[in-house]
Amino acid sequence: MDDRKKRIEDLVKNSQESRSSLDTLLENFGEALYSRIKEMSTPEAFGPDFEDIVQYNTLLQDIEESNLSIAKIEEKNHRFIELEEAIETREQEEKARAKEMAGFYGKLGRALLEDSSYDDYTSLFKEQADSLRTKLESLQTRIGELDNKEGGNVFTWIGKSAQGLVLKSFLSKTQESQEQLYHNIGERYSNRDSVSEVDDVAFIRLEIDNLRAVSNNAQNEISMLKDEKRIISAGFGIDGNPQKQIQSVKNHISDVNETLCALYRTFGAQAAAIVDVDITPDRRYFIDTIVTAEDGEIIGRAVRLNQSIADNESAIVKLRASLAIDEEKAKIEKYKKSIEDRKIKIIELEAAISEFEDSVRDCENNIQELQKKL
Repeated sequence: MDDRKKRIEDLVKNSQESRSSLDTLLENFGEALYSRIKEMSTPEAFGPDFEDIVQYNTLLQDIEESNLSIAKIEEKNHRFIELEEAIETREQEEKARAKEMAGFYGKLGRALLEDSSYDDYTSLFKEQADSLRTKLESLQTRIGELDNKEGGNVFTWIGKSAQGLVLKSFLSKTQESQEQLYHNIGERYSNRDSVSEVDDVAFIRLEIDNLRAVSNNAQNEISMLKDEKRIISAGFGIDGNPQKQIQSVKNHISDVNETLCALYRTFGAQAAAIVDVDITPDRRYFIDTIVTAEDGEIIGRAVRLNQSIADNESAIVKLRASLAIDEEKAKIEKYKKSIEDRKIKIIELEAAISEFEDSVRDCENNIQELQKKL
């Protein structure tokens, strides 16, 4: 490999490293300079040569507002999750209360049937209740008889076992029907007043009322929580998924930061006097007023890095030109060799053509001599 190519690679790498260091140095320097003018008079007072200061303040405000926007979205999303968890918890509590209420309805129905004071109400259900009770007693008796019988062969035992399973299934369904009847009787009566204030019906009614009051309050709370959740969800529906909203704002902040970094680098380069374009005397004077003696070291480093980059670029240009010249020279030599090769081939072809022409003339002379003999 040509040493010059290796030298170019080293110079390019060195230039890139120096450029990165210089950009970082200028960004930090420019940011420090802008921060010094942050509390100065309103940006408009600086005039047209200082539009970057207006832009700097605008970008900082944009970032601040964007961060506030992210905080609001996160707060709203956190509240949305809290609402989901609160609603789920209260709905589970409501399910437990509904189960407890069903138990009270059953107890109330049973108490109503057992208290003759409520016969006017329970008379419609007496026949069904008696029928179910009689059926239950019959099934329990038959099951007891099957369980108490001993002896017999294996087939008898299998038959009894199968019959017992069927009867137990009937018993379970009948018990369910009885509990459902008690539940229906109690639920239908639960809004009525008891005959006495001290009977079982009155005590059960009091428990039902207390549980209903708790349930009503819980349902009202769930309703309010769902309304709040719906409002937040509607906002998400308009603006998009909260995670996407946050990512979108973060991307915007990243773009703004890139613009800020460009401003910092430009301002830092102007302060270090390493820019190619001229700046107005007013701006130069303003920059000199905010640059301190302590900044001399930074400016010196910036100048040295910038000069190093320029020297590297100049060396790279010269080396590449040198390589290009050698490549062109190599092409010239190649072309010259090709020309010489073709000239030799031309001479050889001309000699061959001359021989062919002589042969043609010999053939024509022979033809003439032969024609004389005709």
